[in-house]
Amino acid sequence: MGMRKITASRAAMLIALGGVCLLALSACTASPGGTGTPSTSASPAATPGSGIRPGYQDQTALEFSPLIIDALSSQVVPVEGSDGLIYVAYELRVLNSAPRDATITAIETLAGDEGGAVLATVDQARIASNTMLIGGAERNTATIPAGRTAIVVFRDTYPARADVPKTFTHRIHATFAAPKEGAPRLAANYPDQVAQIGGALTTSTDAPLVIGSPVSGTNWFANNGLDPTRLNAHSDVVIPLGGRIVSAETYGIDFMRIDPATMSSDRGDPTQNASYLAFDEPLLAVADGKVVRADTDHPDVAPQVLPDLSVLEDATGNQVVLDLGGGVFATYAHMKQGSATVKVGDTVTKGQEIGRLGNSGNTSEAHLHFQLQRGSLISADNVPWVFDTFESIGALSADQTHIVAPPKPGTRTKEIPVFGSVFSIPAK
Repeated sequence: MGMRKITASRAAMLIALGGVCLLALSACTASPGGTGTPSTSASPAATPGSGIRPGYQDQTALEFSPLIIDALSSQVVPVEGSDGLIYVAYELRVLNSAPRDATITAIETLAGDEGGAVLATVDQARIASNTMLIGGAERNTATIPAGRTAIVVFRDTYPARADVPKTFTHRIHATFAAPKEGAPRLAANYPDQVAQIGGALTTSTDAPLVIGSPVSGTNWFANNGLDPTRLNAHSDVVIPLGGRIVSAETYGIDFMRIDPATMSSDRGDPTQNASYLAFDEPLLAVADGKVVRADTDHPDVAPQVLPDLSVLEDATGNQVVLDLGGGVFATYAHMKQGSATVKVGDTVTKGQEIGRLGNSGNTSEAHLHFQLQRGSLISADNVPWVFDTFESIGALSADQTHIVAPPKPGTRTKEIPVFGSVFSIPAK
């Protein structure tokens, strides 16, 4: 049978928890957007001691401001990608408290407070194509029905670390539909359009954690990694856990192996796991640590078929979790059945083999889902990371049809491979 080729639709299938993705994302671009003059009025930016939360506006007029805007995390840690850009990853939660449906027409990212310079604008088309509502399957819409909440996910990029502001917030432009029959008495008192401020964040001075690679060899492909242009199966894993909304796979990568000439990830019969170039490859400890979880009894599933999930914890399949210290844990998911060479309580050293890459759990073909998080479960807060070194050898073309030269070829240090990167890790 023919070799399997990496395509946009196929790449989106290669997921760790895609089957349980519940919310939405929207990438940020420097495209034009905006609406006419809003009816909601506001004073200059709030000052300390004013009683107004920093990053929001002091509204002088007594009228409704129906969008409730906040960030899922109060801080961001900039990360340098293998394309040379600085990535800032975060999510906004937008509640429409009005009894009228709202349509977001643009979102501006502002340096500092509401009086700051516009850093980037997400237009309505991008919002519409990348938004999902909480509590349902609705997506591909910029409209938030009355009383509903949406999540907007940003993967902003900057030319250099110095260009990332110390603090920033957002201005959301929205219009509101006419009140429906039977709407509450005050529905007509809500504005027809707004330009509201919210979602303040601070840029952390912390640096991403520097680690070794969980794989070695050549022609590894970073699937579902950081991507400023489009939705993928990691950035939309924003799920309700522990009484909050968790962005569970922000910096996760699905490590696949491909033939760059054909963009194929298998040779031979694509219905057999052994045909896939990544299958049974050794997995390595990315740092010294202690094993806190080692699951080995999940079967490797058939390729190209997503399994039914009756238990959410089955999504990761066979996995090893390492405690790296400092509250950071490394997760290796979808490992080969019975391949773990470590057990709970073992200590490992950087570069040590801990098991083999497989196709267990919620996965459509052999790949390693790898990430760092603040707890032993994959649902804990994600931790930004970079590799100590790797060789950048290719990148997915803009139309996702072939491999081209990478933006920055050669040896890269303290960077994370972004979506579409093809790279090699020299064996130690």
